[in-house]
Amino acid sequence: MYHKNLPRRAGLTLKFEDGLDNLPRDYYSTKKLIEDLGLPVEKIDACKNGCMLYWKNAVDLEYCKFCEDARYKLTQERDSRHKKSPYAVLNYLPLTPRLHRLYASRATAEHMTWHATY
Repeated sequence: MYHKNLPRRAGLTLKFEDGLDNLPRDYYSTKKLIEDLGLPVEKIDACKNGCMLYWKNAVDLEYCKFCEDARYKLTQERDSRHKKSPYAVLNYLPLTPRLHRLYASRATAEHMTWHATY
């Protein structure tokens, strides 16, 4: 409850322009909205200490190159059917498909090229 009342207690007022008051209120709603847009999200395993990403040439590594911590959490059962669970995952949102979508619409493309006209 504290975080919801913080702006009011601090004397701040949040005002949205018309049409922006229907923004998602929580993580689940935001995640669902992103999925419905159909834009790609790449999940990349990361070191739990933030040293490196297990990406490109490091995809097959089991331990961090820098701190030598394990990539995956240890499980009780050593069954090959269970999927390995990484300590940390980076959700990467590729920029190129988002730019393609923004320039595909004439209305948004006009706003994207404001610097050329001013």
